Amino acid sequence: MTPKLVSGFNIKYAAGPFALFFIAEYINIIMINALTTTIFLGTFYPIHSPELFTTCFTTKTLFLTSLFL
Repeated sequence: MTPKLVSGFNIKYAAGPFALFFIAEYINIIMINALTTTIFLGTFYPIHSPELFTTCFTTKTLFLTSLFL
């Protein structure tokens, strides 16, 4: 029997570079959603508690990420 090429570049790479490739893809998705949150969704947090900015920003970014994954 001859071996068949079934999954392209997955055969050539070892586990390390293969994992880094997919981690980079997911980081790219999250960074684009963070940029979208910054530009379009604004900063909706109470004026009297600016410490909630990080929580609101993370929540909105993760919400957008969950829509696209």
